[in-house]
Amino acid sequence: MAHHGLLEVSNISKRYGTNAKREGSSTLALDDVSFLVEAGEYVGIMGPSGSGKSTLLNCIATIDTPTAGRISIDGQDVTKLNAKELSTFRRDRLGFVFQDSNLLDTLTAFENIALALTIKKVAAGEIDSRVRAVAEQLSISDTLGKYPYQLSGGQKQRVAAARATVGHPSLILADEPTGALDSKSAAQLLDSFDLLNSLGATLLMVTHDPVTASYCGRIVFIKDGKLWGQLQRGHKDRTAFFGEIVAITSRIGGDRADAC
Repeated sequence: MAHHGLLEVSNISKRYGTNAKREGSSTLALDDVSFLVEAGEYVGIMGPSGSGKSTLLNCIATIDTPTAGRISIDGQDVTKLNAKELSTFRRDRLGFVFQDSNLLDTLTAFENIALALTIKKVAAGEIDSRVRAVAEQLSISDTLGKYPYQLSGGQKQRVAAARATVGHPSLILADEPTGALDSKSAAQLLDSFDLLNSLGATLLMVTHDPVTASYCGRIVFIKDGKLWGQLQRGHKDRTAFFGEIVAITSRIGGDRADAC
């Protein structure tokens, strides 16, 4: 029997613009990209600005639809689902952490995290214990009664990480999650991701920052919409892995740190 990963991206292409005949009116954002992510992996996606990495994440997130190819998550081809099936799939299988925490301002941190379970109709008593357990793991128990405006950027992102994971999704997708954070808050968020990964969560993260990427177990590099190559961390420590990531991003024209 053929081996299947938790996430299988198979020959996906994405073309924007309808009139492909007229020069310049159609853009190929992704060009025949394929890779696998195993359950329990922590994978980063890197590439220069405009390389297609966010388009790739949006296709995996089912926010965008590839023009060709297939994307399978948990053995289900998400490119074949209709709108109703997609919203259920997103709710039950995927967790999201964006650069902006996207918390609801009118809800406390507790209610923001609980929302992921409320919409799945989880019993109230179970919601309470699950929210408190994940908040404890991510060291945000003291924020649960507060509203987003009372929280720091780093706390908001950890609340977003708690919300993303509390429903036990198959896959957590993060898009530049440290992009708006100072280095201390970024490190706390990345420690939270490390912990979630060690507890069995599968993470896929788009980042242009080599420090952030050095927390991953493997990096997939995209350039000009194509898969450029991959880098495994293996047994290397984070400093050594960081050095390798920097060397590759400078080779493929990665964003300079000062350009973020």
